[in-house]
Amino acid sequence: MGTTGGGAVGVEVLPGPDGRAGGVEVLRARGELDVGVVLPVLERLPEWVAGASGVVLDLTEVTFCDSSGVRLVDRLARECARCGAAFRVVAPPGSAARLILDLVGMSDGLALDDLPAAVAAVGP
Repeated sequence: MGTTGGGAVGVEVLPGPDGRAGGVEVLRARGELDVGVVLPVLERLPEWVAGASGVVLDLTEVTFCDSSGVRLVDRLARECARCGAAFRVVAPPGSAARLILDLVGMSDGLALDDLPAAVAAVGP
């Protein structure tokens, strides 16, 4: 399991029963997604995505999201496309992450309301 950021903020890879749940990698972000948190995460994306059939970025516990958070979503989407992995974001309606994704036009077709729906959307 990889983690960046500290304590209540950062991005972590959630372990499935065997490291991945059916080939789906789940990443969970917590706290503030700003440049201090996102920059180290960007370096880890290729290793986190490699070999996954699908990737879900769970932004449910994000309390603040600026352009760095948008950059994370964009870079993760591009890395997934490069590797042939399906990609979705969990961003519940009214959440900080959903508001910014709506504002920049990235939520349509990408953002779902809950984790089970997102995992099902990218699963085999």
